[in-house]
Amino acid sequence: MENFDQPLDQGFSPGQNDGLQITETVRQYWRQIGAWTMFFAVLLFIVFGLVSLLGLMIALVGGGLGLLSGIFLIGIYAVFLFFPGYYLYLYSSQMKQALAREDNLLLDMAFLNLKRYYRFVGILMIIFIAFYVLFFLVYGAAMMQGMPME
Repeated sequence: MENFDQPLDQGFSPGQNDGLQITETVRQYWRQIGAWTMFFAVLLFIVFGLVSLLGLMIALVGGGLGLLSGIFLIGIYAVFLFFPGYYLYLYSSQMKQALAREDNLLLDMAFLNLKRYYRFVGILMIIFIAFYVLFFLVYGAAMMQGMPME
């Protein structure tokens, strides 16, 4: 028969289970991920700049309607390109600094910005999926109206 009157931590030596360990392999992965996210952040900033210039040119050349179109184009791309790029940039730079300085606060901030990025992209995907569903429902209803019923 087993003896159940033993302490829960019997058999464990102190320091044997210190929780999550950040290995050098994980650090290497974080460095690589930081480099790639910086690449994507810069790419998003470049595309944002080009689209903003295009919107500004449309606003200056197009008159009243062009002004509204240019402002709308810049506004839409500010949301869709700038903020994800900004979150990726913050993640990448804070991750690089956290690994260089061994700073847990910077590591926390880096992952907070990565969370913000994925939350933003997730909400954006939900919005796009909702628009697609709405489009197909409206399109399907319009097709049903145009089809002869027997």
